[in-house]
Amino acid sequence: METKKKWYNRYILGYLLIFFPPLGLYGVYKSETVPLKWKKATYAAFALAMIGLIIMYSI
Repeated sequence: METKKKWYNRYILGYLLIFFPPLGLYGVYKSETVPLKWKKATYAAFALAMIGLIIMYSI
């Protein structure tokens, strides 16, 4: 019997990161196919974007 691939191990993960970031970040966290260094890079980019938005809107 063939097991079904989980939603977070498919190509849809990239689209979720762009169009619905909270679910995309959760998918990156749960994914078994994304290497650890890419997970860390994704989290760092998201954190920098949030910090940049906070700074930009606080001025």
